[in-house]
Amino acid sequence: MKVSISSTPAQSRQIKQQLADPKESLSYELGKAVQELPPLYTRLLAGGISVLVFGTIAWAHFSKIDEVAIAQGQLIPFTEVRPIRAGANGNIQQISVKEGDTIQKGQRLIAMDPGLPQAEVDRLTQSSKLIREDIARLQAERTGNASTGTLVQDQLLQARLSEFDKKKAAALGEAQRQLATRSEASATLARLQANLINARDGLKNAQIREKALSSLKGSGAVPQLDYIRSQDEVTQAKDKVVSLEKELDAQEERIRQAAEAYASAQNTASSLDSQRKSEILTQFTKRQEEQASVEGQLTQAQKQRERETITSPFDGTVYNVKATKGPVQSGEELLSILPKDESVVLEVKILNRDIGFIHENMKTKVKLATFPYQEFGIVEGDVIKVSPNAIVEKDVGLVFPTRIRLNKRSIDVRGQVVDFTPGMAATAEIVTRKKSILDFLIEPITRRFSEAFSVR
Repeated sequence: MKVSISSTPAQSRQIKQQLADPKESLSYELGKAVQELPPLYTRLLAGGISVLVFGTIAWAHFSKIDEVAIAQGQLIPFTEVRPIRAGANGNIQQISVKEGDTIQKGQRLIAMDPGLPQAEVDRLTQSSKLIREDIARLQAERTGNASTGTLVQDQLLQARLSEFDKKKAAALGEAQRQLATRSEASATLARLQANLINARDGLKNAQIREKALSSLKGSGAVPQLDYIRSQDEVTQAKDKVVSLEKELDAQEERIRQAAEAYASAQNTASSLDSQRKSEILTQFTKRQEEQASVEGQLTQAQKQRERETITSPFDGTVYNVKATKGPVQSGEELLSILPKDESVVLEVKILNRDIGFIHENMKTKVKLATFPYQEFGIVEGDVIKVSPNAIVEKDVGLVFPTRIRLNKRSIDVRGQVVDFTPGMAATAEIVTRKKSILDFLIEPITRRFSEAFSVR
């Protein structure tokens, strides 16, 4: 039964009478509740709730937040740290640095057991020095210089020059003596030649007289005694000629010998210069060969001594110290050095489920474990390299190594600048895309709904 709510008083009384029946009364109340407007505050509340709900949905739809891929990793050098290796077999006596130390070029890192005594190096050094001085002195002798630059070698140079001058003077003196001997013998030879001529003339005269007396002796005109005397004179004249001829031959031999001796002395004096030059050149060449040999030994010895003290080839920071006291093999890695001013990057392992959203130049937020981000903030960065090859991690399965360049290299810790160093652990939050809050809220529901209707 339909009843109008808007009625006159008379109609109201009529209605009350009609609704005296309980069933009619219930129908009346329901109709009244349906047709009457709610109070104002109720309408306002309902409207506010509706606006809030729809506003929240709209805000959740249009508000974007970052969807990030979270990955763990650690700082590593942008370029590989440079290893320091043992140059030879030996024993490590002392390790002068520890991991993380800042070192300077030339600073001692490791001391090895000396396999070569320093005395041997000193001996080779002294030998090399003496040989160089000898070479300088020989060079001065070759060029005629009067000074070598060292007192001892100058004295030796003067002594050798004096000795040479004495030898040359002796050779020239011998030549002069032989020349005088030859002159004297020549004069004697001339005198003997004149005497020989006279002796031959005397022999000839004695023979003529003896012949004349011989012819007169037969007639008795000459006494026998005179004839015998003439024969004696001939004999004496012959003996004198023979004697003079022998003396003449002796003088000629003496002259020949003196001439040969003079020529020999002259040759000796003349050859002293060439002999001296040849001797100097021979000694010079020999000493140069000795110098090359000693210098080679010295260089080898110095290198061996240098290998016994391993020093840093450049400024940097020590990492990965593997050296321990005791035996070490040639080529064995002892430690590594990160060169000064080399930047570090963060290398993280991206999970397989996230790698499809990661590419270079993506913005990244890095939280260093060493410096709590709540106090020291977050370090911004960019993805610079994504490895195309996956590696297997024991706990998480396939991961992709990814490198992130940090926008700064140090952090201010209570007024002190602390550099980032390799080995620091960090967490990277790589912003993969922008996503609405509404999507975040309904995605689990839609995923569950989709999975509920999937068939295996």
